[in-house]
Amino acid sequence: MTKRAEKELLAAVTREMKASRDFVLPVHLDLQTLLCLVGALQLALRHPGNNGQSSQVVKDVVDAIIDRLEGHQFTAIAELMRLGFNPEHDI
Repeated sequence: MTKRAEKELLAAVTREMKASRDFVLPVHLDLQTLLCLVGALQLALRHPGNNGQSSQVVKDVVDAIIDRLEGHQFTAIAELMRLGFNPEHDI
């Protein structure tokens, strides 16, 4: 992709983001898929180069997922997910 095409794509993304601030994508995942997804996100958060604003967004999303699971009485799964932030508990 050329630099010009990249700039045009970023401009289009910016326009779409501004035009659809209220858009929410409902996602339905089973617990096994959710556990895998959260684990992969936690692993990505450990990358030393992943320290920008987007990493905080991802951390907030993972925390919200864990809180929601706990609220639905999936306490063991929530606890396991919390341990995923600590490399000492890798299995």
